[in-house]
Amino acid sequence: MKYPVLIYDNLCTSCTNFAKIINRMLDGKITMLGHYTQQGKEFKQAIFPENYDGTEMSWFVTETKAYGGRKVLQQLIKYMFSRKHDTYTINKFDLNKCTSDCHTVKVVMLRSCSILSSSKVIEH
Repeated sequence: MKYPVLIYDNLCTSCTNFAKIINRMLDGKITMLGHYTQQGKEFKQAIFPENYDGTEMSWFVTETKAYGGRKVLQQLIKYMFSRKHDTYTINKFDLNKCTSDCHTVKVVMLRSCSILSSSKVIEH
């Protein structure tokens, strides 16, 4: 697995669109994993404490730490301006799998506030 990794809610339209924007801004130079994909579930099991699934927020994961919530935004900005970008595989996004109605203005605002109001760092 190439680091950094962005873990996002692939069943949420807003979250998936956010991940697509980040992917575009970084020119695909980040690994993207959906919370609910098989690869995402296996990766989270390897880095998070036992019985913690981390689906309450997105995560920016480095070789040693997982940054959640608003810390994701801080780490993404740092990474965006760093010069250390390797070649990555192409990230794919499937908006057909999104099951929640997250594309309304109200829900987008709630999700955005949620990102800014919560924060967590986990060492792995």
